[in-house]
Amino acid sequence: MFYRDDERDGFWHMGLNTLVKTTGDPDAVAGGPKMPFCSEAWDAISRYIYTGLQGGSIMKGWMSAENTMIACCSDGTRPVIFRIERIDY
Repeated sequence: MFYRDDERDGFWHMGLNTLVKTTGDPDAVAGGPKMPFCSEAWDAISRYIYTGLQGGSIMKGWMSAENTMIACCSDGTRPVIFRIERIDY
């Protein structure tokens, strides 16, 4: 979960400490307290996360919901697919 408020801003640290839940070792998982996202994955998703944090429409006209985007890492041998969703509160 990425937040942008007076206390937190996970975007500027490549997702460091944004992990909510894992069955693995949190220190060895991207988004955990000691490991940011892979730079290739971050390059693929950061623009959508930034737009969502600003309250913008992530993919208006491309997805059925403008607050959601599907993106994937450019690593051809180990592709990872991300579902990014802006949660308004």
